[in-house]
Amino acid sequence: MGVRFFTDRSLGDHVVPEALRAAGWVVVSMRERYGNLTAQSLADIDWITDATAEGEVLLTGDKAIAKRPLEAQAVVESGARVFALGSSQLTGPQKAQRFIDQQPVIARRAQGQAGPYVVSVTARGLVTLKLFS
Repeated sequence: MGVRFFTDRSLGDHVVPEALRAAGWVVVSMRERYGNLTAQSLADIDWITDATAEGEVLLTGDKAIAKRPLEAQAVVESGARVFALGSSQLTGPQKAQRFIDQQPVIARRAQGQAGPYVVSVTARGLVTLKLFS
């Protein structure tokens, strides 16, 4: 795919990252980067900034990232490209499948449009939550 992704703690440590890798995605999870203890307590603004600085596209299960002031500011200041699940009522395998099902449009958006933005990944496609200018 040519894009590197970072998964936050809301997507879990194993099921989602492993399923995405099996589908050909290049993924680093929050736990892999920071270790178990730090991953559990790290502020969202820190991983948003760090992963974006690494050139990674952010995957999260928490679309509220676009509405919380500190997180939204971190997205803007870092130029993050964020893809957030539109439903929090999904199992790990369902979360992974939602991303995999939308992989072509996620890849096109991530490769073709610089951040900052937050996009909701739904069963029907992508919905822009917040474009920052």
